[in-house]
Amino acid sequence: MIELNWNYEEFVCFLLLYVSHVDIDYSEEEKAAIQSRVDQKTYDEIYASFIGMSDFQALQTIISYKGVYFPTIDQKMELIATIKKQFFADGEYASVEKEVLFFLDKML
Repeated sequence: MIELNWNYEEFVCFLLLYVSHVDIDYSEEEKAAIQSRVDQKTYDEIYASFIGMSDFQALQTIISYKGVYFPTIDQKMELIATIKKQFFADGEYASVEKEVLFFLDKML
């Protein structure tokens, strides 16, 4: 696994990049929603990390932060709500996105 030491903002940026790509259509609306949360430098760095990973590595990375940024049920639910909001950024909630949300809810 790739060694990372991200702060919360960087981690959430990565998580949102991951969920935005699950339907293979990374829209301008999804990109804008992520960029509204972080500065351009952070976005560019996290995007470069994301693009350099396989799907398996990305999931392992997300799971590796479980104890750091969402160890409690309340924190997990906050992240799940953030993911849901991102899924609706492009005005659609595809079935693959629903499946990924279900999977992440169980894994986290």
